[in-house]
Amino acid sequence: MSNYFLNSGLKRDGQLQLVPEHVKFNLTQLTPSNVGIIQFQLILAEQEQNIIELIDIQDNLGNPLIKITLKERELIIQYLDNTYKFPIQQIILYKLYPIFISFYDDISLITNFTVQSQKLQQRFTYTSNKVGILLGSRSHLNAFTGITRNLQIRFVNENELKKQIEDEIKIQKQILNDLNDIGQIKYKLPFSKPLQSIEELDNWKPNEEYTILPIQQLKKINRTTNQPLLVCHDMQGGYKEDIWCFGNPLRQNSYRFYYMTHCDIFVYFSHTLITIPSVPYINICHQFGTRILGTIITEGDDNKLTNQLLNMKYVDKLVQICKFYKFDGYLLNIETNVDNVDLFLQFIKELSDKLQEIGALLMYYDSHNAEGILKWQSELNQDNMKYFQACNYFFSDYHWNLNKLSNTQKNAGDQRNNVFVGIDVWGRGQYGGGQFDSYIALQEIKKAQLGTAIFGQAWTYETANGSRSQFIQNDNSLWQGKNTVSLFDKHKNQWVITSNGGSGWKIVQENGDETAISSFDWCIRTYTIQLNLVSSNKGGIIQFNARVKGTGPKYDDLYLIGIELYDRQNKCIASIDSFSTKVNKREIQFNADYVNVADDKWREHTLSIKTTDDTLYVKFIEVGKDIEHWAGNYGAQFTGESMVYISYDCNKDLLRMLKPKTYQEFPLQTYFNNAVGEAYYIDGQKFTHYKGYYDNLNDFDYSLCYPTKKIISQEIQDNWESSINFSDAWNGSSCIKIKGDLQVQKSFLIKLFKTRIDPQGNINASINMKNFDKKILQLSLVLKYSDKVLQTFKPTKILTNKGWNVSQYVILNQGKALKSVYLKIENISQQQQAIDGLIGGLAIYDDRYNEQIKFANVDFKDPTKYIKNIQLKESVTNLYDLYIQLELGELGPLLKTIRVFNDKQWIGNVRSNYAYFPEFPFDGKEMFVRLQIILNNGNHIKAESVLPYILYSDQVVRLP
Repeated sequence: MSNYFLNSGLKRDGQLQLVPEHVKFNLTQLTPSNVGIIQFQLILAEQEQNIIELIDIQDNLGNPLIKITLKERELIIQYLDNTYKFPIQQIILYKLYPIFISFYDDISLITNFTVQSQKLQQRFTYTSNKVGILLGSRSHLNAFTGITRNLQIRFVNENELKKQIEDEIKIQKQILNDLNDIGQIKYKLPFSKPLQSIEELDNWKPNEEYTILPIQQLKKINRTTNQPLLVCHDMQGGYKEDIWCFGNPLRQNSYRFYYMTHCDIFVYFSHTLITIPSVPYINICHQFGTRILGTIITEGDDNKLTNQLLNMKYVDKLVQICKFYKFDGYLLNIETNVDNVDLFLQFIKELSDKLQEIGALLMYYDSHNAEGILKWQSELNQDNMKYFQACNYFFSDYHWNLNKLSNTQKNAGDQRNNVFVGIDVWGRGQYGGGQFDSYIALQEIKKAQLGTAIFGQAWTYETANGSRSQFIQNDNSLWQGKNTVSLFDKHKNQWVITSNGGSGWKIVQENGDETAISSFDWCIRTYTIQLNLVSSNKGGIIQFNARVKGTGPKYDDLYLIGIELYDRQNKCIASIDSFSTKVNKREIQFNADYVNVADDKWREHTLSIKTTDDTLYVKFIEVGKDIEHWAGNYGAQFTGESMVYISYDCNKDLLRMLKPKTYQEFPLQTYFNNAVGEAYYIDGQKFTHYKGYYDNLNDFDYSLCYPTKKIISQEIQDNWESSINFSDAWNGSSCIKIKGDLQVQKSFLIKLFKTRIDPQGNINASINMKNFDKKILQLSLVLKYSDKVLQTFKPTKILTNKGWNVSQYVILNQGKALKSVYLKIENISQQQQAIDGLIGGLAIYDDRYNEQIKFANVDFKDPTKYIKNIQLKESVTNLYDLYIQLELGELGPLLKTIRVFNDKQWIGNVRSNYAYFPEFPFDGKEMFVRLQIILNNGNHIKAESVLPYILYSDQVVRLP
């Protein structure tokens, strides 16, 4: 038997992410005398709604032979003039779908170890000596991400094919059905999913796989003022990358919601009957003191499902589901007619009462009149008052006007904090128009002293076209009042070629996007705009986003992007470039030693620079060169450019109007970790995840009460910015960047936390900073106590670690309640200073917390005592899954995360009793596994000081 494995830069076993280009292979060793089998297996975790082309085989004249496409839950195989359709189950979680397409006789698809076969209508004898296989989508969208296994073309006889299918079924049963217990570990991959039908609700029972995922308790963080905020998370229908309880194996740019500090109730929403919030979102909400609700929904013209649901037998089951998964209640979203209003009210009242018994709540969504007819009132009135009174929480529809808002205010009475008025960020019939004008509706809701329900906040992500920088820009505009004016139209040829070295620039157009490719000598192009033509504001920020990668066969091409500011005399007054990333007061200088080096991946750059009153012109620069000196265009490539002017409008700042919640207990700790990206930092040292990227929503740790115009200083006025920085971090994938100018002997305050805590004993604190020279800038912790006096405390010790300064503070007990926490940055030099520094983390806690650590007797040095069982299991040839079962005991409530290392390689984090790390190589006789414990005040020891657990090859469990 001969095997010809496709190999064109794609691993036979490994990650396949087709974004967005096609992957095409040509094979030249086919002969007509063999029976050819195309065999591939896919692990799919996400599928968009458009058609995905998996395979497209043509003869050497380009005539179609076999084409395979995947559309939602149907695999379509077109063989010559015939079409075969195979239904498959919803593609979520690790499920293998091997497909065998014989050039000789039949087509077979294995799904859930069931073979579905179709006989070909005619035999096919091909004459081609060249076959191309295309995986991807011609729509050029992010249509498919997945993992391939055993992608190959094989030539076998029918008996061998039959035996291979039988072997595949055996493996399917082993992996998908059996998932055998080995020792005390259950090899399962729990993930979050809804109940989609009455039958699933009838059959639901507590699932063992969730018992290994202890969910964090709701933290004590309350709002001391009225007018709470609800956020309804309708993110592309729900159940995206957040389904993964051990981290997402596929995506690199998943959604993040940054404002839990302001959010009182978070609704996990989807259009399925019973929406159970995903485990990562339950944990994120609870660590921020935010209650999280699932959704009960029926919709459409037929109310049969509603009539089935309104059976009192389901009340106890819905309460049991809520209690088992430890979320905080439901949004009741019945959008059909209700035949029996009395039964409906009884159902609402009983479900609400029983949820209250377990500390949960039920909220009614405004969708009926008094007779139970589907009719959105868009206000609280006498028609829907009885539904509100049955559960005491009300979510108003979005199509309100000022008269309806006034009626809601009047009818809410003294229960205004339980009535939430909707704002649809998408703007569908929304007062004020929604989108970036959502502040208009919020202003009116605040005047009415009612709660706010923001729906579809991920609009900022869904309209960003997959660009992380665009998403963050959109998010800042919506939530932080940052006005953004575009300075560049990609549909117009606005670039000026200033150097056409080598073969000159080559411009490629595809699907409306332009890619510029440089050549073997320096290629330079610029775009200049007169600033006062687009904005009359001064002191704003110019931001330049662009994506860059090299061109093969060697991808380490040279490049630079930059911004220059010019005054009215055409003199350069400031510049910034992608190599130095610092603001200079001169034109950009570059040569081979002061430029960036590309690779084979698109790298996104974001540069920003503040304008001054003297700024009249802004110049954007792109520079590229091929290091191989090949004729033609094989140098750095540039695409996805955007140039914007950003200014701040306090009237549009939603966070300023909403205000943050109040922390009521120690510790206060965050690393500002976005938990997604190709780079991950541990104590300032850069690591790469063993799969090349990291995306684990469980590890998300981004907390800043005042991320916008909340840096308070009369001295610095508007000349500053804060942003999320992904190019460096202390712990995690990101940190906070602070930029601004500070006059001599002047200072500013960053308000970090609003609190209401009575410290027990002394306060301990640490702040991780970078690029804040202690000879020039002095960092102090400022605390406001119950007497409203601000007290300033200088560091008691400053440690240095890998370029980061760790400022440590010990503050004696003042005998007063703590109200607010600030960071003070003061210019102690003799000249004005430009601040461009990073805040990588902070922790504040008291002696009582230190006593809890001592009582728990945390063993940082030998965490193996917490391991109940550990095992390696071969999942794919030479690739192994690592399973770890822990008994945390007293450590559990104190734990922030546990970092897991394979010898010195960091492979991921876990924060529960169970860890799973899929598919990494092990070819030796032993493996050293290290567990580094991080407490939720940040305390830990170095990973190299931790005693390892040693796994030996004879402990490896292999599949049959």
